[in-house]
Amino acid sequence: MPPDNAAEGMSIPTKDEDGKYLTANRGVTSNTALWHVRMALNVAALNCDKYGATARNQYNQLLAVHGPVLKAANAAVDRNYKVAYGNAAIGSRERLNTVVYNFFALPPVIKHFCPVAVAVGAKMLSTPSSQLLLMAPEWLEELEKPFQEFYAAYEDYLRRLAEWQSRFGATVTVIVSPTPLPPPPKPPGEAPPPGWQPSYSSALEANAPPPGDAAGTATSSSSTTVQSLPGDMGANVPSSATVQPLPPSSTGAIVGPPAPARTLPDNSAPPRLEVQPLPTTGE
Repeated sequence: MPPDNAAEGMSIPTKDEDGKYLTANRGVTSNTALWHVRMALNVAALNCDKYGATARNQYNQLLAVHGPVLKAANAAVDRNYKVAYGNAAIGSRERLNTVVYNFFALPPVIKHFCPVAVAVGAKMLSTPSSQLLLMAPEWLEELEKPFQEFYAAYEDYLRRLAEWQSRFGATVTVIVSPTPLPPPPKPPGEAPPPGWQPSYSSALEANAPPPGDAAGTATSSSSTTVQSLPGDMGANVPSSATVQPLPPSSTGAIVGPPAPARTLPDNSAPPRLEVQPLPTTGE
């Protein structure tokens, strides 16, 4: 039987390069992580009443205690989507929100998810608002753990089912999932705050050559430091540059420009007139 009375032939995500099942919670920013934690606790408030009213009461308290920080996180996520998707920002975010809500509301996992949600809700209530963004990625990973464990159990069920059918002569096609879930939408990265402009120094850092290139492998004994001219006020101009010396000559002598070649006659000596003798006469 499938684990936790799950449906047969259920789709599960594929794994990422770290061996984790790929979900919409992977690799998100701190603001997105905090907002996903809020969505997870909202799902718990709506679906965990059979285990008591704690999840619902906690959620209402969280909105009252941490309301300003949650609103700021929501605004930051909105800005990320607007920068990344422009006019399609609202639709893109709504699609991801649907995926996240459905993920945390997966019926076979609810009984394992609710106690974890109550534990995370208690931690969140006891944490100062200034620390929420720092703790959000850790809480999100904790809330996702029951689902990662369920996917692993379901994958193991598929493997054992294939082995059983093979031993008893059934025709078997061994696959990880009957219909693997497509990769979830990926939330955008953190956008710069409104009015932010790159500085001269940040532009230099962005265009700096990677370590280990030809310029960076020169030793200190064979390089010369040249001081740069002062730049404009407020600009972070690099203070020095490294210049590579020329290779030494094979003879060891100082190499310089060639000696000038004479192109005119040498007039340093006074001119001489050669006098030829006259021919003798027959007299």
